[in-house]
Amino acid sequence: MADLTTILVPIRYPLTDQSAQTLAAAGRLAHNHKPADLRVLHVNLYQTGDNTQTRELTQAISSTLDGVEASVTTRQGFLVEEVILEEATQIDTDIIVVGANQQATWQKLLSRLLQNGPAVGTFLRENTTAGTEVLEVNTAVETPSVETV
Repeated sequence: MADLTTILVPIRYPLTDQSAQTLAAAGRLAHNHKPADLRVLHVNLYQTGDNTQTRELTQAISSTLDGVEASVTTRQGFLVEEVILEEATQIDTDIIVVGANQQATWQKLLSRLLQNGPAVGTFLRENTTAGTEVLEVNTAVETPSVETV
């Protein structure tokens, strides 16, 4: 029997177009990596008063996954990227699927200078174990592509 591949996909809720595309890409990846354990994660940020319930999220994503089974988790935290890293470590994730940062170039530069914009993919690549693969979904194109970075 093949090893189980654990795939973590953090998303925003309510689902944005980018989140839906990232989720669909993770679903296709899980379908191609059978057997796979697809985990969907939403981070409720303390500072925004977000309080999404797992049940709401489960209902919202069901049509996006096209029959692929997934477990859904919501976590509380201040920094999205740190909560994702903590969850990935706890569940021993093999693959993390995140949306590519869609900011304009000037916004990226300003965020880097001010150190206030989370480059989630970069953060995860720098802080996960060598056995964890971080894939970024480029949602700016009509048919999203998954990039191994």
